[in-house]
Amino acid sequence: MMKRSIGIVLFLAALFSGCAMRSGGAAEALRGGLTPAARNQAEAYSQFLAGTILEQNGQFDAARKAYEKAFRLDPAAAEVALSLASVSLRTGKMDDAARYAEKAAELDPGKTQALVLLAGIATSKKNYDEAIALYRKVISVDPSLEDAYLYLGTLYASIKRYKESAEMFRALERVNPSSVMSPYYLGRIYLDQELYEKALAEFQRVIALRSEFEPAYTSTGFIYELMKRPAEAIKAYKKAAELNPHNIELRQRLAQIYVEQNALDEALGEFELLVSLDPENTDAYVKMGLIHVEKKRYVKGSQAFRTALRSQPKDLKVRHYLASTLIAMELYDDAIAEYGEILKINPGDPDAILQTAYAYSRQDRMATAAPFLEKALAERPGKSELSLYLAGAYMDLERFKDAEEVLVRGIALSPDRDDLLFTLAVVYEKQVQREKMIAALRKTLDVNPDHADALNYLGYTFADAGEHLDEAVALIQRALRIKPDNGYILDSLAWAYYRKGKTRQALKVMQQAVQQVPDDPIIREHYGDIYLKLSSKDKAREQWKRSLGLDPSNEKLREKFRKADFGDPDLLQPLVKPKGGKKRRQ
Repeated sequence: MMKRSIGIVLFLAALFSGCAMRSGGAAEALRGGLTPAARNQAEAYSQFLAGTILEQNGQFDAARKAYEKAFRLDPAAAEVALSLASVSLRTGKMDDAARYAEKAAELDPGKTQALVLLAGIATSKKNYDEAIALYRKVISVDPSLEDAYLYLGTLYASIKRYKESAEMFRALERVNPSSVMSPYYLGRIYLDQELYEKALAEFQRVIALRSEFEPAYTSTGFIYELMKRPAEAIKAYKKAAELNPHNIELRQRLAQIYVEQNALDEALGEFELLVSLDPENTDAYVKMGLIHVEKKRYVKGSQAFRTALRSQPKDLKVRHYLASTLIAMELYDDAIAEYGEILKINPGDPDAILQTAYAYSRQDRMATAAPFLEKALAERPGKSELSLYLAGAYMDLERFKDAEEVLVRGIALSPDRDDLLFTLAVVYEKQVQREKMIAALRKTLDVNPDHADALNYLGYTFADAGEHLDEAVALIQRALRIKPDNGYILDSLAWAYYRKGKTRQALKVMQQAVQQVPDDPIIREHYGDIYLKLSSKDKAREQWKRSLGLDPSNEKLREKFRKADFGDPDLLQPLVKPKGGKKRRQ
């Protein structure tokens, strides 16, 4: 465009110089020494120059008007027609662009720019055969025009005519053997066909021709990714990043492959570079936050999530990340506030509701959590998770009848939910409704025969009562096959053997249970019972002593301790009772 402007200026200078020579000077020429035809031509070039400047400044509508004036004054000017085609294309007037380009080609059949423009318009309209014919015409007019081979080759590739595409790029290489475009685009079409080794060979040719050509390294890295060769992909991407350190998409690819390789520190470095290049890159901040959380750097993780939320305040996924991080930091009030923001945007968000209730529970505020869950369940009665959590809240508050009612309603809506059935069994146990508990456990196993906790719970229930002992052993053994290293299930099996009179076998299994769960008071009590049955009184006393140290409130064991002449249990030193869930539910 600049060359065109300079040419026009030189032409006008020559024109006025010539007039001066014929008429005695420029002043005389300007006073009217030009013929009407010459005057029209001069005005046409003046309008053309004005249009060119306006187009360069992005004032396309004004440029179009200037070009139209120029073309009216000089309708034989192919250059003006071509400029009208170009500016029409810029303003979305495709038909006008085609009309003016055709006019330019008609006025100057050797004007390849017009043919190239027409081919581009035909391509955009998906008139591929027409576009191909036009590009081939360009090549016949000017066989040295490299862009024509390039455009036609990429067009063939876009419509999957790879053989003809490759022919064009090889023809381009014959025109210009030092051009990197031929091997680069050959590599691209091989990549499209998943011919990875051939593609790599072409990209290596590009690098041999021009070692600083960044797209060749980027494409090489991408191929290595597809070939599951991450180390080589990283090497190629790093080289590309050296050549083009501000390429945001490249940094994202490099960061992602580090994440996939679990090289989280390296990925973090790339994401930090990304946000320095693009401070509004929300996704990079989110991934930085996730990496920090994975590394248990919760403060930095929460900071990254907050930064992301500044530009995307309604992104619920990021708010969930932040809120869960705050829970990990034990900042429960902050987490509850964050979940509150989520519920303002999406009042029915189940995760936000459940996690809010969890945060309340961690603060021992079940009395607050219960009404919150009641409201949520009233709005979404079919949400089984809400039934489960509300029942749990009621159980913590020892409102077992309320828990039972919630679970019964939930099971009526979702009869195949084994977790609801199992929890109902636990609630029945709390209410000392043994037959209902057993029935609920059997229903749990009807729904899910591999429910290890239900198998263990039912087996232990029978073993503890000394009934159905063969079935008890079978149930517990099934549970143990599902969870082979579970100390609580091992204890249940040992207790079932004890009840069957297989005391030596019980001792062997109990020793395994204690290794898995060394600080459970019931397991220690059972351990002592087994030793006492084997007449190992010192060992029995030691195990009961440990059990009472863990749970001094066990009056039945205190009485056994006295009857066995093991001394006064009130003189025993209490141990710190471990935190954890109820024994038979683990």
